[in-house]
Amino acid sequence: MACNCCEVTDQAFSETDARADIKAYRRHGPERHTRLILEAVRALGLKDATLLDIGGGVGAIHHELLEDTALRATHVDASSAYLAEAREETARRGHAEQVEFIHADFTDVVADVARADVVTLDRVLCCYPDFRGLLRAAAGRSQRALALTYPRETWYMKLFFVCANLFQWISRSRFRVFLHPVAEMDSLLRREGFERTSLRRLLVWEAALYKRV
Repeated sequence: MACNCCEVTDQAFSETDARADIKAYRRHGPERHTRLILEAVRALGLKDATLLDIGGGVGAIHHELLEDTALRATHVDASSAYLAEAREETARRGHAEQVEFIHADFTDVVADVARADVVTLDRVLCCYPDFRGLLRAAAGRSQRALALTYPRETWYMKLFFVCANLFQWISRSRFRVFLHPVAEMDSLLRREGFERTSLRRLLVWEAALYKRV
C-alpha cells in the first residue's frame, strides 16, 4: 500500500543505503542496538512465537529470531528498497514461507495486521512524527511484549537532531528526524497495559522491553 509516508521514506532510504546495510549485516551481524532488542526478546523464553517487526529495515530482527524464537513474522516497512533487500535475504535463509512483507506506513494498515506475541520497533520512532499514534498502534498489536530502541534524550542528541534537520531543510528533503520525550512514551505504554521490565543504554540509543500486564 503506497502512501505519502512511503514516498518520503523511499527518498530518504534509497537502494544504495539498503544495499550497504544488507552487506554490513551479512558481514558483521546485527548492529549493537539491534542486539539489545534480540537479547531482550530472547530473555522472554518464547518458542514458536509470532513476531511483528515495524520498520524492520533489512530484516535483521526476524532473520535472527526465526532461528530460535519465532515461527512466523510480519515485516512492515515504508521503504520499498529496504523491503526488497529484506525479502531477498529472507529467501536466501530459507524463511520465505514464514514471513509476510507489507509496504506501508504501519498506522495506515494496522487494522489489517494480525496481532503478534512480540512487536519490535528498532530505530523507528525517531523517523516518525506522530509517536503517540505509532506507539498506540504497535501496543494494540502486541499480545505479550513490545521491544523498542529510540534516541536517548540527552543534550548532545538534541543538538545532533537540530543539525540533522537543518541539513535536511537545506537539501530540500521532506524527511525529518524526531527526538520524542521518553517519559511520555513510557506513560503511554503503561496506559496501554504494559510495564517496562528492562532498560539498557548505549551512547546514542536506549533499548526498552515492555511486557503486557
